[in-house]
Parts: sequence; structure tokens; C-alpha cells
Amino acid sequence: MKILYKYRPLSEFLFKELYYQELYFASYFELNDPLDLSARIEFSCEKSEQVEYLIYFLFKSTLSLNDALTDKKRKNDKNLLAFNDNRTKVAEFQQTVFEYINQLKDEKERVWDIDIKSIIDSASKKHNLEFQFDSENFKSVLKRISSKFLENSYATCFSESNDDFLMWSHYSSKHSGICLEFALENSGLFPYIGKARRKLDCKKYKERLSKWDLETHVYWDRIKKVNYESEQPFINFFEFSQVFENEHDCDLIGLSKPWTHHFAHQLEWVFSTKTAPWKYEKEWRAIHINFGNPQEPEERIRHYPLESLKAIYFGMRTPENVKKRIFHIFDK
Repeated sequence: MKILYKYRPLSEFLFKELYYQELYFASYFELNDPLDLSARIEFSCEKSEQVEYLIYFLFKSTLSLNDALTDKKRKNDKNLLAFNDNRTKVAEFQQTVFEYINQLKDEKERVWDIDIKSIIDSASKKHNLEFQFDSENFKSVLKRISSKFLENSYATCFSESNDDFLMWSHYSSKHSGICLEFALENSGLFPYIGKARRKLDCKKYKERLSKWDLETHVYWDRIKKVNYESEQPFINFFEFSQVFENEHDCDLIGLSKPWTHHFAHQLEWVFSTKTAPWKYEKEWRAIHINFGNPQEPEERIRHYPLESLKAIYFGMRTPENVKKRIFHIFDK
């Protein structure tokens, strides 16, 4: 059995959370570490064939479908299309980009988007291309798609410790809040309560007193121990190319098909990795991977079974009236 703790600040939301056994899943923008729930994109690759998708991505972000084009832009697109039709030239260009990526990787450990721009520029000069890739739009499109998949997931955080002085200061209103103790009967899993929505029943509604059926079930979901590394976590552009290419796929958004689960699990690992200065937190986190539109705060609340909550610890400065109010909640 695993024991985990959750520090909570003092606010009016605290009493609502306790009364309804709520856990709030925070967004990338709400966490205090600016590197949390995000990841850089890295461009290392082992096979020349992988670069084909990078060329395709560059092609898409350069070609314009706008009718109101300047003569210069129209000529650039025409030459780009002619290049794309010449499979020999494309293959040669692809091989050069692959070689340049690996040359750079020999010099430095990672290849980032700013490096890709230099690599593409150098390869274009070597092959005397009669057009220019739109590197700025490439970065813009990449940022938009990556933000969708890397900044729309959510997490709720726990710790292995309930007596860390800094944790009480940072997460429990300078020792005025509380700390919850959870006992997990199934290690590696956290319990939640699922409730069905009440069905419309006008007949029962009109009765002065009526019994309503509301089905409730308990389910267990993954909770992961945070790894602490020397650098910010990252994902590989080529490994996630299938995600970038299918951003509107309903199966990907709903994570409803087996091929989508690999990417969700990989992001769970990324989002459970933090930089070394945070190691003192001894953190665990439950992560909700979201490949769809951003969720509103009320959509990011889960409920835990009361049986899993074993204790509540008060801070050195928790007011007496707050203690009594919490006693009253649980006395019910």
C-alpha cells in the first residue's frame, strides 16, 4: 500500500473540495514551474527515410493556397511544386538534410528547431534550389500544433512527504493550509468516483418526495512517480510525426484507437519528468492527456472515494476556525 500526500492552500475552494472529495487537475499555465507539462521538440533521426516527413512538413508550410499572391510568391510556389515532382532531387536533398542533422548531432547532444532552420538553409544552397522554404511559417505551424498536443494536458500533484518545510510554505499558504493523506490500496493506481448523469424524469420531479437513482462506480487510474533529470524533457519530431499529421483525427483526439495510446503513454512519461532542482518535492502525479480542445476548469475535476482519505494534517498557522470548519465537514 502506497501513502501519498497532497498539500492544499487555504481558500474558500478548500472547503468545497473537502465536502465533495474533489481533485483539481491543473493546466500548464497554472503550474509554478514554467517547464512543467510542456516539452521541447528535438530533431535527431537514425534513418534517412525519417526526414521525408520533415520535407513534407516544410512543403506544406511553404506552399500557399491564397489566390492573392505576389509574383515573387507565385514563382516561389511554382518552383517548389516542380521540385516536389522531381523525386530524384527530393531524395538527394533529403539525404543531405539527414547527413547535416547527424553531423550536428556529433557536435552537440540535441538538434532543436533553430538548428533545423540552419540545416535547411545550408542544404538548399548546396542543391541550388530555385525557391525558398518558409522557415518562419514552418516554426509558426510547428508551434501551433505542438502547443495543442503539449500544453492542453493536465495534472494533479502529490508528494511522498508531509513534513517538508518548503512544501508547506509553497503549497499550503505559508503553513496556514492543510495536507491530505491518501492510502492507495493498489500501488501505481489512484481511485476515483465516477457518477452517471441523472436522467430526466418529469414524473418523479413533480412528486413531493421521490427516490432518484444515481449510479456510482469506483475506478482506478495510473499515477506516476516523477523522475528528476538534468534537462527539460523533450519529444522527438519524427517519432511524433503521426500525431502532427493527424491533428484533427477524432480517434487521436478521443484516444480511442490502440495506435493513439502509445503517444499518450509517452507524453505521460514526459510530463512526469522534471528538472533536478525540484527533486526535494518527491512528487507523484496523476496526468490527464488531452489531445482535444482546452478544457474549462470545471471539466478538470475528479472525485476520490472517502475511504482513500486517511488523515488531514494542519499547518503551524492553520486558524482554529478553519480546523473547526473541517471537523464539521467530516463529522457529517
